[in-house]
Formats: sequence, C-alpha cells, structure tokens
Amino acid sequence: MAHIVFLRASAADLTAGKPPLRGVPASAPLSAAAAAIPASQEADVAVWRDGASPLAPAAATVIGLLSSFDVVAFLASHVGGPDAALRTPAGDVVAHEPALVREVEPHTRLIEIVELMKQGARRVLVRKNITEPCTVDKKPFAPFYKAVLKITGTPRAAASVAAKPTTAANHRSSPPATTFGCDRYCCLTREDIVRFLINCLGALAPTPLQSISSLGAVNRGYAHVEASSPAIEASWGVPAEPRAVAVVRTNRDGSHRVLADVSAHRLWRRDYVAAADAMTSLSSLSFAAGVNAAHGMMPPEDDDGGGEAEAADAAAAAPPSRDGFETSLVGQMMMASHGGNAALRCRSTTSLAAVMAQMLSYRTTHIWVTDGEEDDVLVGVVGYMEILNAVTRGVVAPPAV
Repeated sequence: MAHIVFLRASAADLTAGKPPLRGVPASAPLSAAAAAIPASQEADVAVWRDGASPLAPAAATVIGLLSSFDVVAFLASHVGGPDAALRTPAGDVVAHEPALVREVEPHTRLIEIVELMKQGARRVLVRKNITEPCTVDKKPFAPFYKAVLKITGTPRAAASVAAKPTTAANHRSSPPATTFGCDRYCCLTREDIVRFLINCLGALAPTPLQSISSLGAVNRGYAHVEASSPAIEASWGVPAEPRAVAVVRTNRDGSHRVLADVSAHRLWRRDYVAAADAMTSLSSLSFAAGVNAAHGMMPPEDDDGGGEAEAADAAAAAPPSRDGFETSLVGQMMMASHGGNAALRCRSTTSLAAVMAQMLSYRTTHIWVTDGEEDDVLVGVVGYMEILNAVTRGVVAPPAV
C-alpha cells in the first residue's frame, strides 16, 4: 500500500495553497533577511544571487538558506557589535549551498520528490501557471484521495490547518513576499510531505505503528553542549539537519541527559539582537531557558511592502537586552532540573505515527529520543529525514522515461 502513496501521488497533490519561496538578494543587509525570517513559513529565508534574471530557473538563483540560528550566531560572534553585523550583506553570512532548492514539474511523483530531499534538498519548487494560484489536481489521484478521506475522515487541507498550533502570529497579516522569479512556483518543504503522509497512515500501515528504533529512525549522531558551557558553543557545531543542538548534563556513566535545546525553530520569532547578546554572556542552559521564556518577534503587520524594511530598522536600532531571556529564568531552570523542560522528547519505543503527530503539532523539526527508567539517557534525535527514510523503505522510484 505504501507504494500506492508514493507512486500515485504527484507534486500537484501537495501544492494546494502553498506560497512561493521567500528570499532576499545577496547584497541586501542582514537586517533585511532577519526581518523576513519571522514572516516566512519556515525558520529560514532564501538568499538570491544578485543580477539573476526573473526568467532564470528559480533554484539556480538561490545560493543558500539563512536560518534564525545563523543570524543569532553571526550577531553573537561579530566583533563590531550588532549594528555593524546587521549591515553585513546577507550573501556574506549564508552558507553557499545551492543544492538546497530543487525544481520539479507538477506531474512529478511523490517518491521522486522524497528522493530529492534525501539528496539534500530542503525546498522543492513545483512549477505552476503564473496566472493561476497553486491548485490540487485530484483527477489522477482521485481513487486514492477518496480512500484517504475514508481512512482519516479529514480532508487533507482541513487536517493541515487543524495540525498547526494557534498563535497570535496566525492572525497577523504578513508583508508581500520578495519572491523574484519564484512566483512561478509553489514551495514544498519536508514538513509538507510529512503533513501529507499523516493523512495516509492507513495506506502506509504497518510502518507507522512500528517503533522508531525498529525502523532505524533514530539518528544517534546528535549535536550537544554541556549545560554549564558558554552558550556561544552551541553555534560551533550545529548540524545542517536538523538545525538543533541538545543542552545536556553528563551522567556518571558518560551518557547524556537532555535538559533543553537550542534550534532554528526555537529562535524563529525571537528578538535576534537580544538573543545574540544573551548567547555571548549566558550559559547554554540559561540561554535555552531564556529562549523558551522570551517574548517572540512577530511578523510585521504592514501590507504595503514596507513592513520588512521597518522591521529591519527596528531590529538594527534596538539596543542589546537580556530582559526577555531572564524572565521566569529560575522557574525554567527548576523545570529543566526535574525533567519537565520544553525540549520535546520521546522514547525509542514510540511509534513512528506518534512522533509524526508530535512534530507536526508543535511545528518542530526534531524530537530528542531518550531511554532509561526516568528518560534520563539521551540516545539520539529523530527529524524529518529519518521519518522519510523510514516510510519509503522498500519503495523504489520508477526509472525516468
């Protein structure tokens, strides 16, 4: 049955209502990119090659994806201070990885999209008619689409909305996206694929009911820092996927106990200047607890295109402050010491379906995996790629015609 999902579903089945890819030119100041990240649907924004033609393939114009973690780490490490750092061209800060964005046609099979993501793509652009919004073509997928509704009882669009957490940001309007030539495409992410698959659990059975350890979905090569170490150390070894570092306390036997974490999604809508200041002066645990307690930086409300510029000016003018990171800090640390912290965790015996639901519910890119009687041993992390690898085991992409 899993073959039916991946071989009969196409890119067009996943693009209903999906926006284009947001981005800023490489010559734009970092402040502009920092202002665009909170308004994006992900915790990062594309950086475009200067001088690219609007008619050029969109994927060829992207030099990399700049995340909130990258911005905070750069501000924290810049010797000239936050004002000078925010004037730095975005192209000088982002890691140049053009393969992160790939393009496909609407008829491309889902398994082919997943294979591109396995090769490193984090955004897949689906070509569309420039005069029409992204729509879903149910005709070639209609029999299975009806089966999905019968299994789940929820249309895919409705399930997508229901799975997203309700926040104040959902009710704010976002500024017009800077999409360059990318308005000819709909943008799909790894989260979109997993959100689609959770509506197909019946067709994917029995895989979703199996434990993540039995499926080999636990990535044991996680990044971590000691709770007492300087927070700036969290930015030194952050992996490309997921963009997350566990804040741990080492047990007597050398194993790790996860207390909190620092990630791009944790920093997504925070005050980047205040976060950078705290990163340079607090311990890893204090910084992580402060991120969880700090007030978010919400997307600008303007619709006239000036919201990003105003947000960038405000970010550049804001003096460094740790006030938000010290709010409820003692309470956060007490929670961490008793295992009730905000780091999302699951056991290695947790089913794949439960992990998928938890990730989508909290809109996170990863969940830490623990074992032991008191969940005090960190054994790995599971992210979107581990899920995609698990559900596509045994599914072979058809040869190109």
